[in-house]
Amino acid sequence: MGARRHYKRRVGGWVEDNRHCAHASLRYALVGYPICSLSKVIRMIDLKPILAAVRLAATVARRVRESDIGAADKGAQDPVTIADYASQVILCRAIAHAYPDDAVLGEEKAGVFDTTLSENGQAAVARFVSEALGEPFTLDQCRTWLEHGRDRDSARLWTVDPIDGTKGYIAGRRYAIGLALLIDSLPIAGVIGAPNLTGKAGGLLFYAQRSAAYVEPLEGGKAARVAVSAQIDPRKWRAVENFEKAHGNFDQMHAAYDALQLPRAHVTNFDSMIKYAMIASGDADLFLNFPKNPAWRYLSWDHAPGTAIVQAAGGVVTDLAGNLLDFSTGARLLNNNGLLITNGTRHDDVLKILETLTQS
Repeated sequence: MGARRHYKRRVGGWVEDNRHCAHASLRYALVGYPICSLSKVIRMIDLKPILAAVRLAATVARRVRESDIGAADKGAQDPVTIADYASQVILCRAIAHAYPDDAVLGEEKAGVFDTTLSENGQAAVARFVSEALGEPFTLDQCRTWLEHGRDRDSARLWTVDPIDGTKGYIAGRRYAIGLALLIDSLPIAGVIGAPNLTGKAGGLLFYAQRSAAYVEPLEGGKAARVAVSAQIDPRKWRAVENFEKAHGNFDQMHAAYDALQLPRAHVTNFDSMIKYAMIASGDADLFLNFPKNPAWRYLSWDHAPGTAIVQAAGGVVTDLAGNLLDFSTGARLLNNNGLLITNGTRHDDVLKILETLTQS
């Protein structure tokens, strides 16, 4: 298999690699930090109020979908729903109460809320939030919470994706609710709520921090530790890929599967960041994405939660060149192209195969 790659991340003009960090999950999660800072970085974070908020947001998302209220468009092929806004209001409010000094980078914005939803739609957001929280809630309060923490200067930043996989949500397929805590741009903790995970009554809640990842029923129950699979044979791997055909170059991905001798029958399509959770829990081994447009750059809130969880579970998350995802560039991952998420057993070998394919 060859020597393990020293995954690198550029920080402030200098580069540290992972070779000095003995623990595998810390090696990938905390690369870029001086070793003397590790004890500060991995201090436990109380995720209970965040988990409770995700559960509440999932309840609202279900109620909105049952009410059959339509969607609006933020732009071409970019739908938004009442659930997106209501969920983000609930999540940002929870972050503010638990960690009032932290910055927040939420997907939805108050200005777009005003321009995409009708008066009735905006009123519905306030109504669903009021019902969920058990207290009156005004439109101005909704706007305030949508913008909470945005552009704040803080080493601690929460990314918030209130409904990831909105097209899947609208169509009745799978979707997710995701948050991550970045400290100095590194994903230290992540939470993914999966309300509509097929075959899982009530949905599942995945979360991680430091070098431990867990899953528990979304409706409440005992938490169980999760870890990536130990399968080393790509021919036996299970791969997950995007459901929407606009979200990747499937010809290139299928060529990669063929090069790995991975049967197409082992590939399943999923909406949203649930794909990360499946790898973290050992239900899948590979998630590969070639952008349909090579100039496309991913959104940080789509990938920070899953990155934190997969790394804590023992997997590896890089771009197609083997670089760790760089969350220091704001809303978009400007320094990364494509995605490769694996259980870590053959990550370097897959990178070599991808390099050969892109050069041919």
